[in-house]
Amino acid sequence: KMREEIRIGRSFVASFHGKARGRILTMFGPHAPYTCSTDCLLKVKELARRFQVGIHIHLAESSEEVKQTTEKYGKRPVEYLNAIEFLGPEVLAAHCVWVTEREIEMIRDKGVKPVHNPTSNMKMGSGIAQVPEMLESGIPVALGTDGAASNNTLDMFKEMKLAALLAKARKLDPAVLPAMKALEMATINGATALGLQKEIGSLEVGKKADLIVVNLKKPHLSPMHDIVSHLVYSASGSDVDTVVVDGKVLMERGEVLTVDEEKVLNLSQKTSDDLVSRLGGNS
Repeated sequence: KMREEIRIGRSFVASFHGKARGRILTMFGPHAPYTCSTDCLLKVKELARRFQVGIHIHLAESSEEVKQTTEKYGKRPVEYLNAIEFLGPEVLAAHCVWVTEREIEMIRDKGVKPVHNPTSNMKMGSGIAQVPEMLESGIPVALGTDGAASNNTLDMFKEMKLAALLAKARKLDPAVLPAMKALEMATINGATALGLQKEIGSLEVGKKADLIVVNLKKPHLSPMHDIVSHLVYSASGSDVDTVVVDGKVLMERGEVLTVDEEKVLNLSQKTSDDLVSRLGGNS
């Protein structure tokens, strides 16, 4: 099974990495330390080096994962990956909820890029990541949504708000993780996690024109005092008016220009109903 999955992953990377004028990038994606063997992880590490791509892995997401990894290898997840020399700057580590101070140091020293998924961690009852501690140690923690099953809305604006609020609640400090830091986690830190900080993640001369226009003339965004605070604590994805990717307008004034939105919505409902029906449930 491992050989077949690695074959599929290698074929995927070879076929799609760098396509669309370099805008499509791929990663190898071993699920987690407790579901992949040491041989599998080391093979992925070797292939990522050969193809010069990143590695996406779920790491220390739950206390159960820590328990299983410790029982199997005698080490906590981050400690285990460090021991087998898997960690490195090409590793994007989703979650990193259950990490110790020593493991945070390992993550920092190896240049691993943690991605915080607050909504998913809450919905799955995983816990609250030590984001302030990782940021304070110099780790560029990024923000993510995880998959639709553990998030539902996939709204990065909500992730910014939750990241900031969870940190304040956990540390009992309203000044922890301010709005600007949450915005950085969703933008430049996200680009850094993907190794694209020189191309995207901020509006600078020489970077790609990837940007959004947010409609601030709405009741829940008025009156205006602090734009960054409004974006993090009051805005949502539905407030995005226009989307530009590499200088090309994909959505303008709320209208998607590149696909038939109604057709996509109808197809998604039909596909969902079909899946539920085949599983024996009610649509």
